[in-house]
Amino acid sequence: MNILYALRCRVSRGWLAGLLVVAFGPTQAAPASCEAANASYATALARLDGFALGLTHADRFSGVVLVARDGRVLLDKAYGKRDAERSDPVTVDTRFNLASAGKMFTSVAILQLIAAHRLSFDTHVGDVLKHYPNRTFANTVTVRELLTHTGGAGDIPLFGIENAANRARVHNVADMLALGDRRPPAFKPGSKLVYGNFGYVVLGRMVEVLSGEDFETYVRRHVFKPAGMTQTGFVHCTTHDPSLAVGYSTVDGKRVPNCATEPKHGFPAGGEVSTTRDMYRFVRALQTGKLIPHALFAKATRTYRAYMGLGFFATGYGLGRPRRDFRWGHGGSGDGMCNDVRTYPETGETIIVLSNRSPPVCYPVANFLHQYRDGESHRTN
Repeated sequence: MNILYALRCRVSRGWLAGLLVVAFGPTQAAPASCEAANASYATALARLDGFALGLTHADRFSGVVLVARDGRVLLDKAYGKRDAERSDPVTVDTRFNLASAGKMFTSVAILQLIAAHRLSFDTHVGDVLKHYPNRTFANTVTVRELLTHTGGAGDIPLFGIENAANRARVHNVADMLALGDRRPPAFKPGSKLVYGNFGYVVLGRMVEVLSGEDFETYVRRHVFKPAGMTQTGFVHCTTHDPSLAVGYSTVDGKRVPNCATEPKHGFPAGGEVSTTRDMYRFVRALQTGKLIPHALFAKATRTYRAYMGLGFFATGYGLGRPRRDFRWGHGGSGDGMCNDVRTYPETGETIIVLSNRSPPVCYPVANFLHQYRDGESHRTN
C-alpha cells in the first residue's frame, strides 16, 4: 500500500468511532481508495493506543496522547495516574510541566519582536542588554545563535539537588541572568551546536527589555491569549491543584516530588504547565498566522544546524529519510516530566505527548505512528 497516498486522504469519523475520536465539522464521503487509507490509519491509531496502554499497565507511562491531522483531533486520550502516590487518574484536562517544550513560547516572543522590527536575527546581545557584564558574550553572540544553541551560552545552575540554593534565591528573569552573565562564550559563536538553557534566559530578558513587560506578562498577553490557551500558565511546583500532574525525582534512593531537583516555576527556558489541547491550539495558532507571520514561521521551522531551526526543533530530514518524517516542534524532559510536541508538514499530522514520568518514556509513544507506518511500508513492498 502507498502510505504517503494514505496520509493524504481525509480520515473519516466513521472509521475512528471506536478510538474516542473528536472531529470538528462534517466529512465528505471518500472513494474506495481513501476508505482503505482511512482504515489503515484507524488501525495505526489503535496500535498506538494499545502501545500506550501496554506501557501504562507495565507502570512505565502516564500522561495524555493527542493525534491530530489537517485540523481535526483524532485521538486525545489519558493514561495512568496523575500522581504516582495517589489513585486519581490522569484526564485529558490534566496540566503537565512542559519542561523545555516551553522554549517555543520564548522563541515565538522573539519572532514577534523581529516581525515588529524591534530586533533581527543578527542583533547582538549587547545591542539590547546594554549592561551585560561579559562584553565578549554581549558583542559576539547573536539572536540567531541563541535560538539555535550555537552561541556557547551553556546551561544554568538551577537543576539538581546541588542547586537548591540558587532556586531559592532567584525571583525573576534578571536574577536568573545574573547566574551566568559573567561567562564568556564556551566556544566561538556559530561554530557548533551545544544544547543548553542559559541562552533562552538571555532571550527572555531581551523580551522584557524590548517590550517593557515582565516575561510572564508578555507571554500571557501575546502568546497564550491570542492562541486561546486558557489552561496554560506559570505555576509554582508546590501548588496543590487537582488539575496538575505530579512528577517525582529520586534523591538518595528515595522518591520525592521533583521540586527537589527542578526549577520551581516556569521561566524562559521552559517549565510552564499546559494540556495537550492547549498545546494543539498553540500549534494551530502558529500554522494559521495568529502569532507570527507565515513567512517568518516558515523560516523559523527550517533546519539550520543538526536538528535545530530558529527556536524550534526541525528534524527528521536528510539523505535517506522520507519527506513525511520531517517535523518541527520541541521536546522537553527532566525529573518526572517527558514531553514531545511535533508537527509533520508533509502529512498534516500533529502528535503531542505530555507525561509526568521521567524520560525517555514519552518519545517511543510520539514516534510510534511513523515507525509503525514505516514498518507496514516495508512489509507491503
